[in-house]
Amino acid sequence: MPRTHKKHPIRRRILLGLAALCVVLLGIFLWRDLVPGRTSSRTSGTAARVELSWEEALADGVLTEEEIAIHYAPEIDAAVNTVISSGGRGDFLAAVDYDGNWAGTDNWENIDKYALNAVVYWTVQETETHWFVGYYFFHPRDDSEIWLDKHENDLEGIMLAIRKQDGAFGQPELMYTQGHGGVPFFYDEDWAVTEKSHRDGGLLLDGDRPVVYITPNGTLDYAGHSVESGKDHSTYLYVGNSGVHYYHGGVAEEPATYKGDYANNRCSYALESLQSVYDRRNGPYGDSETFGNYGAFRGENYETDAANPPWGWRNKTAFGLSGTFLSDPAWTVARALTGLTDFSETYVNNHWADWKLTLTPVAGAARMELLKDGSVVSTDAWFTLNADGCMTFTGTDRETLWAAGPRETVWQLIAYDKDGNVIDAEWTAEYEGE
Repeated sequence: MPRTHKKHPIRRRILLGLAALCVVLLGIFLWRDLVPGRTSSRTSGTAARVELSWEEALADGVLTEEEIAIHYAPEIDAAVNTVISSGGRGDFLAAVDYDGNWAGTDNWENIDKYALNAVVYWTVQETETHWFVGYYFFHPRDDSEIWLDKHENDLEGIMLAIRKQDGAFGQPELMYTQGHGGVPFFYDEDWAVTEKSHRDGGLLLDGDRPVVYITPNGTLDYAGHSVESGKDHSTYLYVGNSGVHYYHGGVAEEPATYKGDYANNRCSYALESLQSVYDRRNGPYGDSETFGNYGAFRGENYETDAANPPWGWRNKTAFGLSGTFLSDPAWTVARALTGLTDFSETYVNNHWADWKLTLTPVAGAARMELLKDGSVVSTDAWFTLNADGCMTFTGTDRETLWAAGPRETVWQLIAYDKDGNVIDAEWTAEYEGE
């Protein structure tokens, strides 16, 4: 009898299913590369690092804040935890509106749907002696291996103090950063720190640019995107030597590779003023908005509104006041460090504070308190007697404190004599926000 060939419906279905799956995966791959604003991974790392000399910046006779921010744009080693958060994408830098909208409640879900093109936000303030230049790093997810350490949105940052020079860009003298309310200071001078402030190694510079390390997502110490000096930075169990080296190439790109040594995984970032985010701090608030309240990003995954912008960051230094990381960097530095010389706290330009609190030195005062919305935010160390025996803010001719807070904030400043009686104090609280 002739041999007959049996059909194999199960095998055929399996092959058809695999073919369909391949088509779907190919479609997803092509779709992701066609998402508006998505950079092809083939271009990542090809942009040249942007350099800007003093002569180039002054070619038009004007030195702008943006030019200052460009000159000091940091070199960033960002560790990547490849075990969680879509294989490590949760550790990529991104714009707050990376997914084409300003809503805070879809950033967790959209991490695989849009390119995570790298953006670093900047601010510049100026006193009589220094520039204070801040850089801020956004991630759509603060992720971890356990539920308790997860939340939507994340923003960390650094602040540089740079002594102004005649006819040149000077090198940064110090850097302070923040992570979970801690404010470590990095410097190489012979300064001392006050209680609750601390020094974690010195600065690492590439020319005038700071080299920083961003910790990865995770549950262990030295995780959660806290920022450190690139000198003797921490390590992380899951990461080893995996990460991305971000540099200012003027183009917002997504990392093409991120496993292995940082130096082999280069990716350009673009600079953008923090103003576009700052302008949204006073609302409106809600699920379709960036913020849930003045000092917190709107987020709903795992925790509600758990991430904070710089004007809402806690400050655990001895002179800490929420938001002064950005609103008053001269205060933050001068209160945290002792031994500073030729350091002015008088601003030539500071447009990153909502409130200007001005105190006329109080005669006969033995103690003072500053209250924000009914809660005492100061300590006795905040106030001192000046040469005339009158009490004012601690500092060099410091009669003004630049603070963060919405328009409805209620400030109170109370002075007491040596017997604990309230005495008159002349002071003003002026709202200067927009």
